[in-house]
Amino acid sequence: MTKAIRRTRGKGRGTAPATSTVRRKNMNMDQQKLDRAVAFLGVSSETEAVDHALDILLLQQEAIEGIRRIAGTGGVENYFDDLDE
Repeated sequence: MTKAIRRTRGKGRGTAPATSTVRRKNMNMDQQKLDRAVAFLGVSSETEAVDHALDILLLQQEAIEGIRRIAGTGGVENYFDDLDE
């Protein structure tokens, strides 16, 4: 039987729903990457680092999808192509 914990998350934490199901996971991970993520994100646990990193990844995906949706609508000027020159 899987034990699930329900928790409420505040606004501004990526794309997670207001209430999410938290389940225990057992994964093989690169400890050096995990240590660097904990330090970089300024969190106090490895679990927080993984959760925060997933929030960032999902937010990035959401932003890319939003940009793709408006890309062909007009009214948006691309200033970035000229930066390489």
